[in-house]
Amino acid sequence: LRGTMSARATLLNFAKRAAKAPVRVTRRNMSGGGTIEEERAHMEKWKAITLLAVPGCIGAGVYLFSNHHAHEEHDIPAYSYMRRRLKQLPWGGDCALFEYGKCQDN
Repeated sequence: LRGTMSARATLLNFAKRAAKAPVRVTRRNMSGGGTIEEERAHMEKWKAITLLAVPGCIGAGVYLFSNHHAHEEHDIPAYSYMRRRLKQLPWGGDCALFEYGKCQDN
C-alpha cells in the first residue's frame, strides 16, 4: 500500500508541475530556416529554372508529336488459342465489343 501511495503522490506532483510550466510556442521552419535573402535567392533560382524548363518541355512535345509516322500493319497470326468463340456473343456475330474494321464490314 505504501508503494502505491508514493507513486500516486509522484504522479500528482508531476501533474502540478506540468500545469504550471510555461507553454512554449515553437516556430516551424519548413524550408530550412534560412534568412529572408537566402529564401528569396532560392525562390528566384527555381523561378528561373521553371521559366527555362516549361518552354523546353513544350518544344520537345511539339517536336515529338509533329513527327508522326504511320505504323505498319502486321498480319495477325491465326493461332488456335486466340479469339476462340465457344458460344454466340450477346449482340450476335463474331465481332467482339470493341473490334472494328473488317469485322464490322461483314
